[in-house]
Amino acid sequence: MTTRAASPTASAPRFAGNRAPSGRDRRRAWRRQLSTIALASLLMVTWAAAETAPGPVFARVAAAFEESAASPLASLVHPDGLRVTGHGDRPSHYSPSQAVYFFRNLFEGQRTLLFSFMKSQDDASGDHARGMATWKRRRLDSDRIIAVQLVIVLARDGDHWRLAELNIIR
Repeated sequence: MTTRAASPTASAPRFAGNRAPSGRDRRRAWRRQLSTIALASLLMVTWAAAETAPGPVFARVAAAFEESAASPLASLVHPDGLRVTGHGDRPSHYSPSQAVYFFRNLFEGQRTLLFSFMKSQDDASGDHARGMATWKRRRLDSDRIIAVQLVIVLARDGDHWRLAELNIIR
């Protein structure tokens, strides 16, 4: 008994990539690209406007701590670096690229239960804005809840506010 091989074109499914796009398909793709570009531009303008006041930057810091997200926090670090006190024997200084690893190590093995600002200078007019926050967390291998106070200092970088200091008070 012999079997016939099926024609490769007869059983192959037809995808949009297998045929030349029609004029209507090209217009749809063009509109989709335009709407994506417009949305990205709007988000960039909103993001840039948000950083001209310290309040939205404090909100971004809080959201990143609640998610234990190292990269978003590191993206907020001032170009001159981040000064950290209370996390070791002596104060430390991290460049923006080193800050990613600092925050990864800080969040590793822990789960954030609560992060909230008690006070913040949302409308600071000087070169620095300070915020006082409570960070409650629990190690993954323990049921004990650890609460620490953080003093977060933002510094101006041109028209934007950036994370300059993190003071941990145990």
